[in-house]
Amino acid sequence: MKCLEQYRSRLLTNVNRDLGVIVQTADEEAIHRFRVGVKRLTALYRMLGMAKPELRWKSRLRPARSMSRAISRVRDVHIALELIAKISGLAADERKSMERALRLRIRRDFRAFQRLALDDNKIPLRLPTIRSLGLSENIILRHKSEVLAQYLGRITNRSIRLNTMQWHDRRILLKRYHHTLDAFGQCPGQGRIETDLKQITMLEKLLGDWHDRVICVETLQGLELEKIPAGAIAGLNREAHIMLGAARIYLGELSRWQALN
Repeated sequence: MKCLEQYRSRLLTNVNRDLGVIVQTADEEAIHRFRVGVKRLTALYRMLGMAKPELRWKSRLRPARSMSRAISRVRDVHIALELIAKISGLAADERKSMERALRLRIRRDFRAFQRLALDDNKIPLRLPTIRSLGLSENIILRHKSEVLAQYLGRITNRSIRLNTMQWHDRRILLKRYHHTLDAFGQCPGQGRIETDLKQITMLEKLLGDWHDRVICVETLQGLELEKIPAGAIAGLNREAHIMLGAARIYLGELSRWQALN
C-alpha cells in the first residue's frame, strides 16, 4: 500500500532525525518525539508481523526499542521535574533539593543512553520497506481489522478487577490501537474511525496522566536524598488515585458503547 509505505518512510525519517538530536543533547521535545515515533513504528510492524509471522518484527525493531527504553529514564525525570514544579506547599529548599537531584539523574541516565546508542553502529535506524515484505493490500487490510478488533476487545474487557500493572497494560493497548488507526489515516477509504477515537481519547489521557504521577513517585523515591517531602508524595498519590477513578468510569462507558456496536 503506497499510503502506508509513505507513512513508514516519513515516520522513520523523523525518528532518525530526532535520534540524531538526542545522541548529542537531552532535548526534552526531541526525546518525546523519538519515543512516540518508535511506538508508532512498533505498532505498524506488530500489525504487519501478524500478517506475516516470519517477518520477525521484534528482532528488527530491537535496536530502536532498546534505545527508546534507555532514553525513557531521562524522559521520566523530565516529567518528574514538570510535576514537582506544580506541587503547592513545598518549601523552596525542598523543591531545589529535589530538582538538583533530578538533574543529576538526567546526566547519569543520558550518558548511559549515549553509550548504548553510539555502540555497534546502530544509527541510523533501518527497517524493511513494506513492499519488500511481499504483503498484498488485501492481506494488510484484513489483518488491520483483526488487530484493531483484538485491541479493542482487550481494552474493554472488564472481567477482572485491574491492578496497577494491568491498568498500565490497558494504557499500552490504547496507544497501540490509536497508532494503528493513525497508520491508515491517510489511506483512501481507510480514514480514522472518529467515533472510536472520541471514546478512547479521554481514557488514554487519564491513564497517561495517572501513569506520569506513578512514575514521578517512583522516581522521587529512588533519589539519593536524605528526605523526600511526605506532602509531595501524598499529593501525587492523591492525584493518581483521582485520575484512576475517572479512568474506571470512562472504561465502563467505553465497554458499554462497544457492546452496543
